[in-house]
Amino acid sequence: MNKFPLLYLLISLLLSGLCPAAGDMVFSLPTDNRAIYGKGEDEYYMYVDRTFEGETTRPWQGGTWGMVRNPYRDSNKQLSFSRLHEGIDVKPIRRDANNEPLDKVRPIAPGTVAYVSNDAGKSNYGRYIIIAHHVTEGTIYSLYAHLAATSCSEGQQVTPADTIGVLGYTGVGLNKTRAHLHLEICLMINSAYDLIVQPPTNKHGLFNGLNLIGINVSDVLRACKNGQPFSLSRYFSTLSEHYRVRVPYSGKMDFLERYPFLYKGTWGKTTPALDIAFTQEGIPIAIYPSAQAVSTPTVAKCKPMPTWQQNCTVNRLKGNSKNAALTASGLRYINLFLWHEGLMASPDAPH
Repeated sequence: MNKFPLLYLLISLLLSGLCPAAGDMVFSLPTDNRAIYGKGEDEYYMYVDRTFEGETTRPWQGGTWGMVRNPYRDSNKQLSFSRLHEGIDVKPIRRDANNEPLDKVRPIAPGTVAYVSNDAGKSNYGRYIIIAHHVTEGTIYSLYAHLAATSCSEGQQVTPADTIGVLGYTGVGLNKTRAHLHLEICLMINSAYDLIVQPPTNKHGLFNGLNLIGINVSDVLRACKNGQPFSLSRYFSTLSEHYRVRVPYSGKMDFLERYPFLYKGTWGKTTPALDIAFTQEGIPIAIYPSAQAVSTPTVAKCKPMPTWQQNCTVNRLKGNSKNAALTASGLRYINLFLWHEGLMASPDAPH
């Protein structure tokens, strides 16, 4: 008779897929503001001050994730936006008599404090913290910015029961009235970024915002509202491809090794090139093998839009869908995925 029936039952359930896979996490809210779950989104997201077409407004939508800033009219006269906001801005719900925010900030999931920047003048983020969360499909990083103060240290193990800082308004373009927590959930592009971009240009090593790809935080929080673990691969399967870039492949890509679930081919065959599928915002959602060799990154296909591609791709593409090409900033972005030790950077690589 089996002496450990419960252990074997648990193992069989995990193998059968009836239990969440080891490493899946439930992500929770970073402050006591819970309005995202019902009271009203305008009470959750901090507004932006906007003047457009002669009208001054304070839309809360500017505090959400995505292409929500820098409004313009496209060729169909529809209101569109050309600037990406890679996180969400969470309103404070507690202030003192001097209107200073008091909200405590907590980790959104268990993890390890990877980076603490206490020098508010070194980044647009002001004081910020990054926490690494090791999930089934790779490491996810959460970023907490514009903090008034931090109360954690690098290497510290933290949970959502811990306080890591206080919401504030450090960084560029903020004031006391618009104090908020800027929260991001990110993937890291290259673990050698500190070698690619060095001081004094890079003041934050691996944890420079340019080395992190922000996904939709609100989607993640809502997916976990009822205690459901978050699956990165399942979530990425719901996102829409906007363009593909074909890149030369030398047999090594740091990003792909960190997030192998993105690869949609068969390992073991020599592949001269890869096609990286991106969303409009620049999130790489799938990577395919390509038999067509290329010497430099090339746009393989692109979704038609009622505006120039640079307006809707964070200025990473230019032209229209028929002749789309990488901009200089787009090429720098792609080269971040390609660079590794032993491969000399091209003249167009980040510097």
